[in-house]
Amino acid sequence: MQYIQYHPQIIEELKMNETKSLFQSNEVSLIKLFEDKDLFKEIILLYNHKKKELVQQQVHFGLNSLFIENKYILLCKCYYEMRYTKLKQNEGFYIIILHNSKGKEFLIISNSNQFSKIQAVIKRFCLSKSFLSKYQLFEQRNCIPFAQNCKNQELYCVLQIDKKQIITESDQEQFYNSIIIMNYISEQTKIVKIYEENSMYILFMKYMKMQSLESLILNDFEFREAPLVCIIYLILQTLQKYKNLGIYHGNVSLKSIFINMSGAFLQIIILFPKYLMNNNKNSQLDLLNLGQLLYQITFYEKNDKIKQFVDQKLITQQRQLLQNMNTENKQFQFLYRISQLDLLNQLLSQSITIENALKHQWFITVKQNLKAEFLKETKERLDLHTIVESNNELSMTLSLDKRISTKEFAEYVNSEIEDEFPVKCSILNPFQMNPSKQKHDNCIPKSKSFSNFDLRFENKEKYFANEQSLLIQ
Repeated sequence: MQYIQYHPQIIEELKMNETKSLFQSNEVSLIKLFEDKDLFKEIILLYNHKKKELVQQQVHFGLNSLFIENKYILLCKCYYEMRYTKLKQNEGFYIIILHNSKGKEFLIISNSNQFSKIQAVIKRFCLSKSFLSKYQLFEQRNCIPFAQNCKNQELYCVLQIDKKQIITESDQEQFYNSIIIMNYISEQTKIVKIYEENSMYILFMKYMKMQSLESLILNDFEFREAPLVCIIYLILQTLQKYKNLGIYHGNVSLKSIFINMSGAFLQIIILFPKYLMNNNKNSQLDLLNLGQLLYQITFYEKNDKIKQFVDQKLITQQRQLLQNMNTENKQFQFLYRISQLDLLNQLLSQSITIENALKHQWFITVKQNLKAEFLKETKERLDLHTIVESNNELSMTLSLDKRISTKEFAEYVNSEIEDEFPVKCSILNPFQMNPSKQKHDNCIPKSKSFSNFDLRFENKEKYFANEQSLLIQ
């Protein structure tokens, strides 16, 4: 074993004998449930706390963790230090120390290529310090703040989590689970770096201009039917992904669902899952929360507060009005048809599965209407703006260059509707999906203070206030 004669000296100088191990069993961990991904493995030296010596072991490096055999370390709970010890001319080894209040682990690496690979994982997933000395924070009106690297000018979205919201053990479990899940669930939700300051955690994400559904509503965003259908459908697709993984989101709300306002296509990002293992919650809670979200959008009235109660009488009343063909809905601008209310009722009563919700008549009807509208405009040879599905997302692409041919659309029309995204093509203008630039483009730099993102780890259970109304918390 290389440099074995130096091992006692290294152990003594770093006081390894006085430390406790950070490794814990993965039997009751999300890490085991996901079987972690982005795995690579390296044979390096680890300090064995039982044997009190450095031992050569194969270590697996995953998306959130490193583990050996059936034990793991969750990296977002750890700080890190890195050293290089030079022994001879052009020879030496690297030492990575992982630590927190519970213990320390020591990784000894002699190969520079190995070290570079491992270093990238450690720096990404472990806790870093000194955010304010490396980045400048910019607040965006109505959108998530972003940080700019002072050296290379790189931009990142930042989620700021107040430590005061993470008090109990359940809060802590939810917080760490949210990082694990967001890293795993999609490219858009991956956390690329984590900083810790005195009062908060700062989670870095890929730079996007993200605005919450709540902010969109309050800033007079016009939820036309096709975009609204697409948003609800994409949320259902994401919830289906959660269900297939054997977990639930637990925090579906107007505050936790964001639209990528800077993207070329309609893209939703669902943040802040609140998942706890070993409890009786499941995907039905997500469907209930989605029903409440749809209710808040459907019955939102301008210059009014977002409704905090679900009124079953109001749903019944509006359904009866819509059934009267001579009655035009003028009170609720985002209520379009009876099938919308039917899906809403089924979500609120938890009488529908995610799979059946994805096949609901509301989606089918809107898709058929858009087909007819598309064909009409095609015959008139107008310049069209189209929405094209790409990888289960709604790719909003200008078709002025005729990227969507008549032949391609004919093939789409003949496809099985149950197996297709309901709105594959339409004449919607993607730029009308964005509220005015004047509301969103102003950025305010903040170098020495933070604006808190409201994570709110309170109990999100919903309660019926009576038989006719449902409290939305």
